Amino acid sequence: MGGCTHMARTRSSTARSPRTTTRARRDATQGSVLVQTAERMVGQIEALVGEIEALRADNEGLRAELKDAVAMLERASRALGDAGTAGRRGRRRTGAADADGTRRGVRRSAVGRAAAAPRARRTRGRATPEGVTPQVVHAVIAKIGGEATAAEIAAEITRNGVPVSGRAVRFLAERAGAQTVVGEDGQRRYRV
Repeated sequence: MGGCTHMARTRSSTARSPRTTTRARRDATQGSVLVQTAERMVGQIEALVGEIEALRADNEGLRAELKDAVAMLERASRALGDAGTAGRRGRRRTGAADADGTRRGVRRSAVGRAAAAPRARRTRGRATPEGVTPQVVHAVIAKIGGEATAAEIAAEITRNGVPVSGRAVRFLAERAGAQTVVGEDGQRRYRV
């Protein structure tokens, strides 16, 4: 046994059996199916890439429009802010109170507090004119007859020389004991 290193070839290793030939054909047909599937997937991916490119181009256009709109709003805000706040000062926040009631934020020295005059509390005055009372609103509702909205009541009072808002009329109509009914149009109507 010592000198023989080569083995004799047998028939199964040298000749093709019908079984291996069938497998080779099956592999070839499966390969073509795989190739077709891969080609179909490549086509779908290319279509998606094209769609993404179109969406990106559309997105760039929308970004440009948005940038223009924001710039326009900023210009309008600056224009209105300059005109609306001329001569008016905003309220300055000096510090916020913590949960335990202590103040945090801007510190002021004792010298600064002693030198400053105490702040006078401004009264806003009456929001509605003195002449507009719940009794006046009640009388106007009765004069109009039936039902009237707050805007209609306010317009009637304003026509008589005392300008008043619909919000004030709503408040006063409730105090006057007027019944509130929501109309078909969704507006509150008052009746006596």
